[in-house]
Parts: sequence; structure tokens; C-alpha cells
Amino acid sequence: MLTQLALAALLVGGLPAALPATESVDGPPVAAAVATDQPTDAPGTGDAFDEIPLVVPAVSDAGVVKAPRSVPQDAVTADTVMNGDRVVTKTIEAADYQTVGITWAPGADAAVDNLDPSVRWRDDSGAWSAWQPMDAEDSTPDAGTPDAGRAASRGGTDPLWFGDAAALQLSFATDPASSASADLNLVLVGSPDTTAADGTAQTAGTSGAIVQPAVFSTSVVRAAASTDSESPAAVVMAGPAPTMITRAQWGAAAPVCEPDVASQLVGAAVHHTAGSNDYSTVAEAEQQIRNDQRYHIDGRGWCDIGYNFIVDKWGNLYEGRAHSLDSPVIGVHAGGFNTGTVGVAMLGTYDAVPPAATINTVAQIIGWRLAAYDVDPRGTMQYATGVGENSRFQNQTVTLPRVFGHRDVAFTACPGNGGYAALPQIRVSAATYYDARQYAESQSVVKALYTDLLGRGPDATGLTGWTAALLSGTSQSALVTALTHSDEYIALRVTKAYNEVLGRGPDPVGAQAWLTQIRAGLGTVDDVQRRFYDSDEYFATSGGTWPGYVQRLYTTMLHRGGSDAEVSTWVSLVATQGRAWVVDSIWWSREAASIRAGSYYQTFLGRGPDPTGLASWTTVLLTSGEGAVRAGIAGSQEYRARAIARFP
Repeated sequence: MLTQLALAALLVGGLPAALPATESVDGPPVAAAVATDQPTDAPGTGDAFDEIPLVVPAVSDAGVVKAPRSVPQDAVTADTVMNGDRVVTKTIEAADYQTVGITWAPGADAAVDNLDPSVRWRDDSGAWSAWQPMDAEDSTPDAGTPDAGRAASRGGTDPLWFGDAAALQLSFATDPASSASADLNLVLVGSPDTTAADGTAQTAGTSGAIVQPAVFSTSVVRAAASTDSESPAAVVMAGPAPTMITRAQWGAAAPVCEPDVASQLVGAAVHHTAGSNDYSTVAEAEQQIRNDQRYHIDGRGWCDIGYNFIVDKWGNLYEGRAHSLDSPVIGVHAGGFNTGTVGVAMLGTYDAVPPAATINTVAQIIGWRLAAYDVDPRGTMQYATGVGENSRFQNQTVTLPRVFGHRDVAFTACPGNGGYAALPQIRVSAATYYDARQYAESQSVVKALYTDLLGRGPDATGLTGWTAALLSGTSQSALVTALTHSDEYIALRVTKAYNEVLGRGPDPVGAQAWLTQIRAGLGTVDDVQRRFYDSDEYFATSGGTWPGYVQRLYTTMLHRGGSDAEVSTWVSLVATQGRAWVVDSIWWSREAASIRAGSYYQTFLGRGPDPTGLASWTTVLLTSGEGAVRAGIAGSQEYRARAIARFP
């Protein structure tokens, strides 16, 4: 359970920038958890998250602490003064935590500019670490995004991972001005470092039909992909998909709000997390990422972890912000430049050149994601930015490399001198994924499917989005599924059924009823025609006699006339089984199914069926439905080759 605390660490006295580990200013340890009755959901079993109000009093030039006007009831006072230039807290128990950060009220950055916070930690033997600076996190949400709009969105330092420690102590520069208006919170985050036995992390109505056109969206992509089969459909990606530790594997919590999604990716921003490089196992790296996510969500008030992807010092790739693999999800990594860029962070601090494995993985994920949007990582771009907190540019168009370092656009040292020096190598390596021909071929497939299924060309958003989805591993079959589940396709098929079976256009009430039923999953587009054969209207147009009705069913479903014996048999069965039973029996016969399956060869492949293929797809139709036949034939390599020839 998330616990909101009423514990203040009152900062007094002074401390030199580097305090010898043997010199104690501890006093009694401060318990970091005081439970209240304000629970919220915690993301996983054994997780710990605490926010502790901090009070930093003003200190005169003479080193005299000015007592604050009010201090929470449970305040803890640290009254040791060291050299007059630093104020420190007493020790804070930290056994259940591994990450620390400090946050402040939105818009209070100026009030904390001179605090210069730092932290040190003590291990079980009593030895203290060196003091580590706690720099302000230079990643901010873009204006107008859900991350920026959450009421709890706060400024803050980078989350700092300290690992296994018994206690913490904070230090601040003395300041003649009080920071009370900043509403400071100390944030402590902890999570287990254990994994499950299988190696995965443990976690916690109108008068007429209203038809929406087939519109590309990332939710449509994900829904279609989730129903994709393992049939040999055409899947052509922008190079091999990177091996990745998924969110489920590292134990991510679900996003607390839905981030915005850009129309496309235009570039990539390279970062480092500015934390510790001392993690010694993948489990510790995952723990650090889990804690960073919790800090970003509950400490800073963002929807999810800010980075789209993270790479550790061994070159392992971690899925960051949800859906970054298949969508241009807007992250929080470079204020004013988040939209349309993929943010990749190296886990740790990289003032030295990162390991080769880390550089290679950063290049791989950047190259793979940008190739899906026809972006050459070696190029430059004109980026129109708005107002970005900590941004070097405001409301102007900036010329940037397609792959840039965070320091190129913000007042920050990120991604460290070593990380920044690696950018030329990252660009060259990432470019091995860029293939303009493959991008153009995938566009051809999208154009062909829109033409064959919707009778029109794709809109610009659909063309860009679906091309990127195909190059990111979504199969042609998934695109077929998405388009054939759109209102636009359903309306076309309903209209076709009215015209072909009843010989008239649809009435508004009937069209809306079918659209509503199919949307709800209570029927398919293929059911419309079948049920029309069972209608009184169809019976009447067949002459109103049972022999005439059966003969017309044969003509329309089987494309031949029925023999006298066949007609007689079915007429007698109508009396005992009913009209609907007769319709379904003929419709689901292998002869009728073979005709329907064969028609898709002409629709999608421009040819008649071969005997072997027809037999196979007829079986698929009878066992899995016509939708599986459409997705299979239009998802084939043969269809892809024909699409490329039709739309060069």
C-alpha cells in the first residue's frame, strides 16, 4: 500500500562538501515510515514508496539557522553544524529502499535553484559512501500532454539508485532564503530484486447508420495484432527485431494514464539516467528501472516511466514506456522535443565512453524504430519546438541531427561526455537498419489493401501508421483484420449484401442494426448475406414457392441450377427443419464454401485458385470462418509481391 507520511526532516547546521566516512553526525536514526490512513494501490508485492516532507530553513550569512514558522508534528531536527556551508538531516532508515529522489511543487524550480542537494548512504558495517550530488532531472513533459496535465506533476531530481543500504543522509547548501514555498518531498522507493522461477519478474442509436471511416490508431494495431494467427503470413520487418526484456519481465506497473501518441517518429534522443553504474546483476538493473518508474509515476506525477527504452551496461535492452515498440508514444525525456522522438536512456552515468555492447544496443533499437518511419539516422531534420521547460530553444524551428544527445536541446550534461562522444558511432550503426526500398514496398502493401478492401487509397495518417506497423513486426494479416473490422468495411459489406441478395440498397434502420450487431461481436459481415437468404423478402423475390426458392439458393450460392432430385429433397426438408436450416446447410456445404474461398483468389491475387490451395482454404473457411481466409490470402507473400507490382 502506498503510504503518505507526515514526517519532516528539518535541515540545520553546515557540512563540508566531502565528509570523512569516520566522522559521525548521525544522531538517532529517523524511521522513514509513519503509516496513515491514506492508502493507494502499489504496483507489486513487497514494493515500498514513501514521500517525506522536507523543510530546509533559511540560514544567515553568519551560519545561523532561522527557525521555520511551522514544522510538521513529527519533524526531526538535525542540529549539527559543519563549517557553516551545508545543512544536513539526521540519518534516515533505508533498509526497505534502493532509490531516492527529491521533488518539489510545480513551478517552484527557482525556489530550489540554490539548494544543491546531495546524499550519502551507510552500509550494514557502518561505513558511509561518498556524497553523491542529486541533480535536477532535466526531462520534462511536453506542454499539453497527459504527463504535463496530471494534477500531481512535480519538479524533481533524477532518481538515484543506492542499492542495498541501511541508512541515508541528505545535505543541502546553506541559503539565506527559505525554500518553504517549494513544498519539498523526500521520495524513497523500494522493490524486491527477486524473480519468478521461470525468469520473469514478479509484479503486481439513430435513424440512420453512423459509419466511422477506417482510421489508423495504435489501439487498432494492438487489437488486430492480438488476434493474429501463426499462419505463414508475410511479416517483413526493418531488420531483425531487437532482443528485449519486456515490461512484464522487469516487473513494470501499468501506466496510470494514457500517454499521447505522435503521428510518426522523426528522430531519437540519447540519454543516460545519471544514476549509479554499480548495479552488478540484471536483477539489480531491473530493480533500478522499477524504482525509476515508480518515482516518475508517484513522485513526479507522470503517466509511466519517462524513457521509451533503457539499455544497461551489458547491452541488455529494456522496454520502457508502454507500447513504445509498436507506436510513436510520446515519452518524457527531452522537454519540448518529446513529440515524434524516441528516447533511449543508458542506465547509469556515462562520463566515460559506454561499453561497446551498450553502444551497439542503443544503435540497434534506434535504427529499428526509425527505419519503420523511413528515417535515416545519419540525416538532419528541422524540428519545430514549442515551450519546453529546461529547453535551449523556445517556440522556434531547430536544425538537429536525427539522432541527437539530450544536451543538444536542453541545459544538461546528459548523456555524459562519454555518451555524447559515442553519438557518431550510434548513427552509423543505426543506419544499417535503414532501407528505403523496403519502406516503399510496405507502403505498396498498405495502398493495395485499402484499395481491395475499402475501394479507396489510404489517408496520409493511415499510410504512415500502417507502414510503420508492418516494419515493426505487425503482419499483413493483422492489417487485413483491422481494416475488415472497421465501420467503413462493415458498411460496404452490408450494402453489398443488400444489393446482391435483395436487389436494393440498405434502409437506414436495417444498416444501423447490422452495424451495431457486428460491432458488438454478435455476428460477422459474412452473416449478413446468409441471413438475407432466410428472409421473407428474399423468399418473395424468388417467386413465393418452395421449389423456386430452393432453385434460387442453388443459383446464387452454388452458381448452378439444382437437379429435380436435389430441389425435391430440400423442399421436403423445409417442412421438417425450417427455412433457416436449409439455408445454413447449403451455405456451409463444402461446395458452397469452396466457391466463396475461391472468390478471394480473384479479389486479392488476380487469378483463379489452384486445386491444392483451394482445398486448403476451403477447409480453413469451414473451420475458422471467412475472415481467416481473407487474412490468410491477403496476408501472403504472393499478395505482397502483387501489391508491389501494382503500386510501385
